Amino acid sequence: MIEEDDYFSNISYSKNIDCIMPSIEMLINFRTNGIQTKKTCFVYAEKMDFKGLVQLRVTEKTDQRRMWLCTIDGSNFHELKQDQSLHVTFSGFIENLVKILQDCQAGKLEICVIQSQKQNNDRTTNSQYQMQFVEMRSFKNLVHLSLPCVLAPLNVVLFYMNTILDSLQKKAAIHEVTAQQLQVESHTHIRHIEQLQAENSKLRETLLESKRNSSQRHADEIQKLEENIRDVLENRKIDNERHRKAQLTMQLQIDKLTLEKANIQTEKLQDQKKIEALNEELCAVKSHVAQMKDQNETLHGELASIRNVERKNEMQLMDARKHITELQEKSKKYEKSKADIIAQLDAEKNILHTKRQALEMASAEISKANEIIVKQNQELVRLRKTVIWRTEVALHQEKAVLEKDNMLKDSQQKILLLQQTINTLRQEIPLQLASMRKFANELESKYRDQILALKQKLELPDKENCATVANVLQINKRT
Repeated sequence: MIEEDDYFSNISYSKNIDCIMPSIEMLINFRTNGIQTKKTCFVYAEKMDFKGLVQLRVTEKTDQRRMWLCTIDGSNFHELKQDQSLHVTFSGFIENLVKILQDCQAGKLEICVIQSQKQNNDRTTNSQYQMQFVEMRSFKNLVHLSLPCVLAPLNVVLFYMNTILDSLQKKAAIHEVTAQQLQVESHTHIRHIEQLQAENSKLRETLLESKRNSSQRHADEIQKLEENIRDVLENRKIDNERHRKAQLTMQLQIDKLTLEKANIQTEKLQDQKKIEALNEELCAVKSHVAQMKDQNETLHGELASIRNVERKNEMQLMDARKHITELQEKSKKYEKSKADIIAQLDAEKNILHTKRQALEMASAEISKANEIIVKQNQELVRLRKTVIWRTEVALHQEKAVLEKDNMLKDSQQKILLLQQTINTLRQEIPLQLASMRKFANELESKYRDQILALKQKLELPDKENCATVANVLQINKRT
């Protein structure tokens, strides 16, 4: 059987190992036998999915033989979950472990490896370690996670040392190849430099030859320039003598011109006096012309304002005429609507008159019924008196009494019927009166608003017509 730690140090399973995060170099606190030290270490985090294993590997930077392993599988995770009250699954545990390692790399948390002695049944003690992820606080350090770890056995240390050696050998082979390539490139650069030096020597020779040729050319050109300068100086002397003769003649002409200039200046002064007098006359004429222009502009402005006023008055007259025609049409429409409303009011008044007549008839019938009831009550009182008197007088008149009783029963039935009709009339008449009053009030409110609106509309156009006519009259007076 292969142990859990051996899966990561087995070559056959090396392809199935995945790095959770790249290796970290950081300071780790070690506490062994009450002694606390800090050492720089490399931290590796790997997982094996098909076996459900996670391993943290810590090795010292100065001594790679010192190695601590922390391997967690499903059973170990359940124990940790129960002991440390974790609330995540195994996959969530891996994600949180990565976050904790990132916090350690950022300096938010620290890793402490603490040695703990465990006594077996045969009274032998095995040294075990606890890897704690601690948040350092001023009051009390907070332990986020505590994982069991073990010192790596010799075979595991040798396996990882061999892997490190293999990687170093591969890097050395790559460096040898690159060194050979650099040597080849250096040889090619040396050859190129030798070629450039040969070309440089050839260029120097050509430069010397070109300098010699150019110096000879410049000497020949300088001789030619000296000869040209001599010729130019001789020609210059001849030109100077010619210019002196021309200057003498020019001075004579200048003297004559100065005399002519003095004469012209005297004439100019006289002309300036005449011009000043003319300028004064011109200023007076210009001021007079300006006054005339101002008067002309004021007159033109008054004419334009008068024309604008006339146009405005004409437009107002046109608008007033249109408004008067519109008001006449509106008054005709209002008169038609007024006549319709008056006709409706007359019809409603007729209906109310007929209903009032019906109410008066009903009240007359009620009064007649009341008179009949009073008469019947009087007759009842009389009949009761006679019945009492006759019962006391004799028994032989029983037949007459029976007949009278029958008559009384009939009259009582009639009285009951009349009372029922009176009660029904008393109940219906107030309802009819209330409905009639509501109807009359609704009609009054309905037509009252319309009549008031018509009156206001008729009064407003009259006022507007009066105002517009007054405005028109005023405009006509002004024009």
